[in-house]
Amino acid sequence: MSNTYVSHVAVVVILAMASQCFAATTDAGNGGADADAGRRARASETVAEILAVHNEARRAVGVAPLAWIAGIAGYAREYARSRRGDCAPRRSPLFNFGENVFVGKGRRWNATALAAAWVDEGRRWYDYGSNTCAGAAAAASGPSSPCARYTQVVWRNTTQVGCGRIVCDSGDSLLVCDYFPPGNYGNGRPY
Repeated sequence: MSNTYVSHVAVVVILAMASQCFAATTDAGNGGADADAGRRARASETVAEILAVHNEARRAVGVAPLAWIAGIAGYAREYARSRRGDCAPRRSPLFNFGENVFVGKGRRWNATALAAAWVDEGRRWYDYGSNTCAGAAAAASGPSSPCARYTQVVWRNTTQVGCGRIVCDSGDSLLVCDYFPPGNYGNGRPY
């Protein structure tokens, strides 16, 4: 009888251990759902932060805020992914959008800091009176000049934005933001 008792206790212990393993597995499954919820929350927070950077710059010059458009963000994200191998800050072939592309050295850059760099460059170098890029930025004139990135952020007729950020194979961070309607055309002032 004592062998039967030991066998029953062993079965109970094994069942208890199995139920704990099952509970841990189930909790890990919920952790996966929790992890997905966490990723969605971080993504929403990133979108809000990117919009805040853009819209603060726009508010400072008296233009209406931008709206985040998921479809535009999808285009930007796919283009960013296509640059993962070389991390080159090249413009995409989507010419129906305005576009800003920025590479930050290392993975420490978040999307907000990358977008803030565009605004900071413009605040330092863009001269509204002459509608030109001044100082050190003048040497970097052209389609990728710092002022062009800034003026796209604050372009008065632009109403929508979507962005995508990746970490490239090199370990650097790449942010692509697409804008609609596009700005930086003709000799017009951005605001």
